[in-house]
Amino acid sequence: MSYPCPKCGKAMARNGTTPAGRPRWVCASTSEGHRTFCYTTTTPGKAYVMTQSGNKKQGQRALKHRRKLKGAQRFIITAAQNATPVHKGFMAALITACQKMNAELLIVPIRYKNPTSRWTDSQANAEEWAPETTPYLFNVRKKLGKNLVLMGDVKTQPTASSPLTGFDALTHGESGILAHTKLQLRTVPTPQNRMAKILTTTGACTVPNYTDSKAGALGAFHHTLGACVAEIDGSRFHLRQINANTETGAFTDLDKNYSADGVSNAERAKALIMGDTHVDFIDPAVEQATFGAGGIAAVLDPALLVWHDLLDNYAVNPHHIGNPFNAIAKQRTGRDDAYREVSRALQFLQKHTIAGRNSIVVPSNHNDFLTRWIMGTDWRSAPINAEFYLETALAMARGTKLDGSGVYYPDPFAYWGEKLGAAEIKFLRRDESFTVGGIELGMHGDKGPNGARGSIRNLRRIGIRSVVGHTHSPGIDEGCYQVGTSTRLRLEYTSGPSGWLNTHCVVYASGKRALLSVVDGKWRV
Repeated sequence: MSYPCPKCGKAMARNGTTPAGRPRWVCASTSEGHRTFCYTTTTPGKAYVMTQSGNKKQGQRALKHRRKLKGAQRFIITAAQNATPVHKGFMAALITACQKMNAELLIVPIRYKNPTSRWTDSQANAEEWAPETTPYLFNVRKKLGKNLVLMGDVKTQPTASSPLTGFDALTHGESGILAHTKLQLRTVPTPQNRMAKILTTTGACTVPNYTDSKAGALGAFHHTLGACVAEIDGSRFHLRQINANTETGAFTDLDKNYSADGVSNAERAKALIMGDTHVDFIDPAVEQATFGAGGIAAVLDPALLVWHDLLDNYAVNPHHIGNPFNAIAKQRTGRDDAYREVSRALQFLQKHTIAGRNSIVVPSNHNDFLTRWIMGTDWRSAPINAEFYLETALAMARGTKLDGSGVYYPDPFAYWGEKLGAAEIKFLRRDESFTVGGIELGMHGDKGPNGARGSIRNLRRIGIRSVVGHTHSPGIDEGCYQVGTSTRLRLEYTSGPSGWLNTHCVVYASGKRALLSVVDGKWRV
């Protein structure tokens, strides 16, 4: 027996069976060795084409889901996969959070063809979404604020390995939010004096539902039960991530826990990883937003502070060699004194490492400039640093040893840190692992796998979740989160378009992470 395809009218053919043993029927054509699918189903006698408005006949236009959002200043945005149940606990927690935060819940419907779905007979064709999502569906492009756009009209395949690829210019100069089941974030460099453009995905409120294929397995692995919080503050906006417990659907957002049972105060955060510090060039507004009254540290009360590029090492920066004008400027301002710069960095560290809170200093490329200076400079050429140089070199010489792995010598910044520091401060060695909640926090991001140069792309799949720094441009890619910088966004060595942002990362008590950016001195509305 043969059945006509409801889309093109041609005869459908048998195409194997589902895992449950039900026969599949398919309409497909082959041209030059490539097979193109038109329609597939397990119930050919009841075949029909569905649109976003429900069980509509072929030829009718899909329904646009929109509602008035006038005056809304806070949004929680997530994605819903077609013909797939929502995670009931997460859905309840989202509604609770919206009520508590006075936020609009926007659920963007996305499509995925899965003939092996366990929830529908023909999910490959079904364009319907769980009834719980209906009041919140939103599938049009919308400017949420002056510089932020929701790309609700764009539907991406949930199995896309890099869902943000190709969308750099789609929203012109504004930042953009793209609904997708995989969580990803990156910045797009913008011209001088403009905030970097952010592109981010959302995560989903539906449970994983993928084919039994390679793409399906990867899609399921990276499926994030989550959402994006967008807060509008005039021309500014703030974005952060919601990442829920896959069992209960509960999640933490800043200092509150949200669940199907209601709202409660969150436990103190496990860690706060700051954007690269560079103490002598830190932006005072970022320092205030991080450590001042009502700042990130005050609200989240992290048990641990993690510091990247704490020391800028401007006094002995190797990139200044041969530049007489740079040397003149440093001499005139006292910035050529290496000991004083190290002391300022350590005093800053002690100032913010309060009682009951520890600090971890991550080995970083700017911290390592001290080692490069000791190894490559004649101390007689810089009298102002002679005593500091000689004591540092002596400490390194006394600590040098040869073992089965080769030569080891102490980190000079760690030497001075331990000499002038406090008990609550730990200086990690290069390649020393330090994990919190199963997340690796001991990598700066400048060193990649097998001796390669580090990047978020080559550190995202090292088998363990991580938080790194180094590039000053925040990002999220699979298992790796990357912080930005704590400095001013324009330094002497930045020119042209820049993707820098003042962004930190919090590790909540649940072990989930979120990026928090400081924009014009504010980190939230």
